[in-house]
Amino acid sequence: MPRDYSSLSFTVVGAGGTGSYVIPAIARLMFELKQSQNKPVEMLIVDPDVVESGNIPRSNFCGAEVGSFKAQSLAKRITLAWGLECHYANELFDGERHLKAPSSDYRSLKVIVGCVDNHEARRDIHLAITRNRRYSPSDAPDLWWIDGGNGRSSGQVLVGSNTKKIKPALHFTGTSICRSLPAPSLVHPDLLDAEKKVKSADRERLSCPDRIRLGEQSLNINQRVAVEMAEMLTEMFLTRSLRRFASYFDLESGTSRSLYCTPEQVESAIQKRK
Repeated sequence: MPRDYSSLSFTVVGAGGTGSYVIPAIARLMFELKQSQNKPVEMLIVDPDVVESGNIPRSNFCGAEVGSFKAQSLAKRITLAWGLECHYANELFDGERHLKAPSSDYRSLKVIVGCVDNHEARRDIHLAITRNRRYSPSDAPDLWWIDGGNGRSSGQVLVGSNTKKIKPALHFTGTSICRSLPAPSLVHPDLLDAEKKVKSADRERLSCPDRIRLGEQSLNINQRVAVEMAEMLTEMFLTRSLRRFASYFDLESGTSRSLYCTPEQVESAIQKRK
């Protein structure tokens, strides 16, 4: 895992708190992949928002970027600093437009990097995975989804490919070689559900920086999610040593746990969410 490919592309959806930190990490991975594999690799950053003063320092932006589009600012940085092919779209994610590949590029591999904080955006990603798979669910996938999410001081990172349930054994060749994984939306269907409404109208209007100052969100939670996402992608594509498909952590208690790529743990993860 993953299957052999001729080209690789990362589509990062969301360039806010988590996305702005994971994007430079993916750039480092892209640089290493180009050096070691000499295959085309590119990144597309999709986000319609502009940098606001309140995004600093929670997100990876500086004062000089206030007023500019987040996706465009980060893409420019990556292109200038690394000489990598990095594109941007200052708009909402659209699977049909942002994932479309040349019909002749049958061996291309795509990864959607979800750095969003709402169920509508995750539904869009879920539908994009479902509609843009070119092969049957039992084949080695050509499209993957890694999703990062967080609460006040806790977070999780999930990686997978199949949005339709199949027998756990079909994710494996024999008992030890993992070829595909259930998508984040199968492991946690609640990611696609509407969030519970906040009771207090005043609390609902709080900005992220205000939440940090009031202790409602850790200042470092987004960086931690980004590190976990980057590490899983590095293990998947560079060292080819990925052994987990879900990781959970809590900064306050200092604990973490993972679900591993075995038929038993894949089956357990799906069964618990029925």
